[in-house]
Amino acid sequence: MNLERIELLHAALLGVAGLVTAITGWLDLGSLVLGGAVMAVNFRLLREIVRRAVRPGYGLGWALVLFGAKFALFIGLLGLVFWRVRVDGLSFAVGVTLLLTACVVEALRATPAIPTEGTA
Repeated sequence: MNLERIELLHAALLGVAGLVTAITGWLDLGSLVLGGAVMAVNFRLLREIVRRAVRPGYGLGWALVLFGAKFALFIGLLGLVFWRVRVDGLSFAVGVTLLLTACVVEALRATPAIPTEGTA
């Protein structure tokens, strides 16, 4: 799987969903974009932590500390956002799931075809 392709597909899906939302008004545009942005930042931070963790000389303990800090930071910030700002939960959830959709699409695209019987 190509992580850059996932990020680009996520951005495209978020753009299309934002455009459809702006035209139809079915969802709250700000909440949708916020959900997508939270996932984009989270994905980028996870990539960076893993990239650093697999480098020689970079201990597993340090990677676990970074994962824990990232988790605590995101839970805290999301808690503040939901308690202090009007966020539509459904629109936010749709924005969040767009990254998951991009991951599934990229995984399906990157999966080699399984030959059927009688083909070489």
